[in-house]
This record gives sequence, structure tokens and C-alpha cells, in this order.
Amino acid sequence: MMPLHRSFISLILAIIVLLLVSQSVGVVPEGQTGVRLRFGSVVEAGLKPGLHFKLPFMEQIAGLDAQWIPLNGERENGGRMKFVTADGKTFDAGYAAVWRISDAGVFCRATDCDEGSGARRINDALTALLRQLFAAHTSGELLTGSDTALLRDLPGRLNAQMHALGAEVQAVRLTALTLPRDQLDAVYQRMRAQQSAQAAQIRAQGSVSADELRAKADQQQAVILAQAETRAQTIRGQAEAEATAIYARAYRQDPEFFRFYRSLEAYRRVIRKNNSIIVLGPDSGFLKYFDGLKPPAAAHR
Repeated sequence: MMPLHRSFISLILAIIVLLLVSQSVGVVPEGQTGVRLRFGSVVEAGLKPGLHFKLPFMEQIAGLDAQWIPLNGERENGGRMKFVTADGKTFDAGYAAVWRISDAGVFCRATDCDEGSGARRINDALTALLRQLFAAHTSGELLTGSDTALLRDLPGRLNAQMHALGAEVQAVRLTALTLPRDQLDAVYQRMRAQQSAQAAQIRAQGSVSADELRAKADQQQAVILAQAETRAQTIRGQAEAEATAIYARAYRQDPEFFRFYRSLEAYRRVIRKNNSIIVLGPDSGFLKYFDGLKPPAAAHR
């Protein structure tokens, strides 16, 4: 019986040793930060991933997510929430946010190291701020504005409250923003009217600009034509002066030939196709160069 008794005692001792060893070591997984708790109170925070020794049965090592954590408003609230705008419209909307544990010690003291409890507290604070945001804007501003502009200051306002929770919110975005059908149609009609008025104003400004451009172009055209006409008249005057000088020189050299040439020019202008009948008086000298012209004599047979 003694060997059996000793074996039983050895087994009990081995179990006790294993239990003590298991209670003396805590593990912080990769991607998490560790917190040392003694009788439920935080004694050390910010433990790195790996093995950490602890006092058996008195201390425990809790691991918390060290990365950014997504937060879905519809999942936290069991569906979309209703928000009332400044002009009395009711919107159905959800949100998506990203948060992290910025101070593991403060977070564990506030939530008993429960990330689900932390997410619920962030959701409650964020929902309250979203109600204030919707109440400060009209439905038209919410439908036409961008999330970035509307929610720009929201993380900062939220983090002022989250400091006591040991958490930090990085970004918030609205999701599934909708109006009831009757309200949505009215908003769309008002938006169309505003856009039509803006389009009419732009067209009117464009028409004024076009008239100004046309007037300026017409003015420039008139100036260019006037300059061209002045230049043409100058060139014509110079050409006529040169032609007159040439005629004068030709007249001085052979006056009779010059008169003959000018008469031929006059004949060419007057006697044209389908206009070969000329009525002249008996004393007219217009065809004097044709006087005395006789047809050639007929050949003698």
C-alpha cells in the first residue's frame, strides 16, 4: 500500500506544481497590448506581446486589441437610427467609425477590460453627437453636403469625451442616409428649383459676356476695316498719281498717239457684245479715227 500511497501523493504534487506554473505565466498575443490585474485592479499596463510572469491566483494578464477597431452603428443599435433635421425632416441613417484603445490602463478601469462595453459607450456618445449634428443642418444641406465636410469636427468633439474611457476615434462616416418617400420628393423638387435658378443665372451672365465679346469684336473689326480702307485709298492714290505721271510723259512724247490710244480705250468701253449700236450727231468727233477707212479693193479678175 505504501508505494501506491506515495504515487498518489506524487501525482497530487505534480498537479499542484503544474497548476502553479500555469497560474504564474500569462500570454499577450501578437497584435494586442497586455494589462496586469491584481484582484481585478490594474497594476501595470502596456505589456508587450509574449510571456509574462504573474502572482498565482492573485494576478491575471488581460489582452486588449492594439489595432484600429471598426464600429458599425447599425449593428450596435439593432438597425438604422432616426435623426430629425433643422427643418423638421426625419432621416434614417447609420454610421461607420474606427476607434482604438489609446490607454489600456484607463480603459480597463472604465470597462473592466471589456472591448464590447467600450464600443457601446462610444456608440452612445457618438449617437448623441450625431443627433446634435442633424438638428443643426437642414435636409438639403445633409443631402448635398459631403461626409468629410459635415463630420470634420466630430472625432475631435467625441475624443474629448473618450479621454476618460482611454479610447480614441479616428474617423466617422454616415451610411445609408435616406428620407421617407414623400419628404424625399419634396427635397428633390426644391433642389431642382435651386439648380434651375442657378443655371438661369449662369446663362444670363454668359449672355452678357457674349454680348460684350461681340461688341468688342465688332469694334475691332471696324477699326481694322477703317485702317485697311485708309491704306487702300493711299495705295490707289499713289497708283493713280503714277498712272497720271505715265500718261503725262506719254502725251509729251507723242500727243497724237496718246489721243489715239485713249480713243481706243473709249471704244473698248463703249462698243461691247450686244451693245454695238451707237447713235451720234453729225458733228460728233467720237469716231473720227474711223473716218477715211475704206474697205480693201476687190481683186481684179
